[in-house]
Amino acid sequence: MEHVFERQARLNVMKRPVRIVTYVFLIPGLIFAVPAWFVPALASVFSQVIFFCLCGIGVVREIVRLRLMKSYLTPSIYQQTVQRVARLTIIGYVVAWLIAVVMLSIPNAPGYLFVLLLVWSGGVGLGVTRLNRLAKQIDPAYVTMGEIERAWWKR
Repeated sequence: MEHVFERQARLNVMKRPVRIVTYVFLIPGLIFAVPAWFVPALASVFSQVIFFCLCGIGVVREIVRLRLMKSYLTPSIYQQTVQRVARLTIIGYVVAWLIAVVMLSIPNAPGYLFVLLLVWSGGVGLGVTRLNRLAKQIDPAYVTMGEIERAWWKR
């Protein structure tokens, strides 16, 4: 029963910083998206910028989570749970962004690279899911980013 209270405390600590990070990146992206929707010349630039912003949101959220959870968890639990998941997630976002940049800059390769992007994203997603499951076994109060986002939207 104690882990339920600890889990809720972690959710409460994480909701506000994740919300702030999301708004800092998302609002400028949306402001840029409205004119880009109507001006075709901006559309190619828009897709690169918005994909960079979305990947940036993911990386910064994980960094915020790493910093906040480091003070709450013992070093061994932290390294086995939060740190492992965050490393894979950050690597996944950075490589996905690099694939997207190459995909958008080479005119003949988008089809192949789009498949590579989908396979990469699916593989990273499965890896993160597996690591989250392992982290929940190690620390029953472990909070995934999905749980933080669901708690954020429920407010």
